[in-house]
Amino acid sequence: MYKLLLVTDREEVRNVFLRITDWINMSYHPITILSDVPQAIEYLETNSVDAVGYSVRYTDVSPLHQYLVERRPSLPIFQTHQHDDTLRTELARVRRFLDQMHGDHTDEGYDEEAILEYLRDELVHQLLAGEVASAAELKSRLKLVRAEISPTDPCFLFDFDMPQGEVYLSDRWRYGSERLENALRTNFFGRFIEGIYYGVAVLTPRHIRLIAFQRRDRGSQDVEQLSQVVQQRVQKVVGDIKQYLDLDLDLQEYRVLPNIYGMTQEQNI
Repeated sequence: MYKLLLVTDREEVRNVFLRITDWINMSYHPITILSDVPQAIEYLETNSVDAVGYSVRYTDVSPLHQYLVERRPSLPIFQTHQHDDTLRTELARVRRFLDQMHGDHTDEGYDEEAILEYLRDELVHQLLAGEVASAAELKSRLKLVRAEISPTDPCFLFDFDMPQGEVYLSDRWRYGSERLENALRTNFFGRFIEGIYYGVAVLTPRHIRLIAFQRRDRGSQDVEQLSQVVQQRVQKVVGDIKQYLDLDLDLQEYRVLPNIYGMTQEQNI
């Protein structure tokens, strides 16, 4: 049974949550709703909470945001809603996410940040594989994994061909595509580099897709200049991959997307 905290001073948001009566059937304790931001911070300090959502109109929410960033960086944040059907969809998504976070982990070995990092990588892989259905789903999941990327700024998409991919994976690498993807992510492209998040997915033995997102707090920069910076770094990393793994990656297509929502299924990319 999961415990949720909702922080809101908006009556329309409070009411849609209060209309939920079958919390137990959805694997939740009845939700705790607070309207006062300092009280919410105190509650988080003294109570066990599995996820928090907030929508505040009349008071300053920045202390809560700062608290979550500095003191609770691994606490999932859920979307608030004003309609019954979208709220139930959100709650089902949050439950699945919390099941992933808490499943098969003993208290002794439970590392929230490591699990969140794994779930962020999984989300990026699914996004690059075209497995995220909609902008609404993507927005929700980005909040749950506490992703620091900007969903509204331009992003940079690379599609590579591995000419000898089948042979490389079967005869030389022998660890499978998932291990190769992890090696490319961890040892070569990295994650955040100078305010840019690089995500990579090995989609088939011949197809590797890479995306570069801007960090949420990175600040504005000319898109063409940023594109050049990203392309230069990717070109260097591709050279390093050839040198250390003897793996050829041939760039097939490069695109600048207005935002990451263009990667969802509803955008037909």
